Amino acid sequence: MSGATVFTSYVEKLNEKKVEIKGDRVDILRANPLAYDLSSEPLTDKLPWQKTEEFVPVMFELWKELKEKMLPRFQTRKSRCEQDDMLQGIVSMIAVFYWIKGESIQTFEWEQIKQETFPVAPINWTERLEFILLKPTQYHCFIQLDELYTELKKQYGKYEALKKIRQQR
Repeated sequence: MSGATVFTSYVEKLNEKKVEIKGDRVDILRANPLAYDLSSEPLTDKLPWQKTEEFVPVMFELWKELKEKMLPRFQTRKSRCEQDDMLQGIVSMIAVFYWIKGESIQTFEWEQIKQETFPVAPINWTERLEFILLKPTQYHCFIQLDELYTELKKQYGKYEALKKIRQQR
């Protein structure tokens, strides 16, 4: 199965998932990282692509939770984690790319997403995510995704700092 197929089938699965509007944005995003992008009506009074400084750090925290959930599987010498956990991490990262750009996700077609230009994205992110999508349950893919998140978090911090400096001028 190709990486694009794996990605598309997971997005379809999330699209079928009913989003409960109960709880705060953390609970909503934990249940479905694309909830705001897939919903036809606003889930809260703030949208992630309009308030990136509030939503993007939440996505980094959710990745940390997901990472801590997956890590014990590898520490017990099991070579695989749950595919859906890794795909949730990938989909969340792509949502963050779009939100930082100030947009909701415009497409869920992998080939079109790869062609997008984002103001903040790790180097070679498309090739690295494609590598992960080919075997998302393996340890080395987990490490690669974690590295992508580390790079993205650093770049986002720099981006926000420069944005604040520009606003002060």
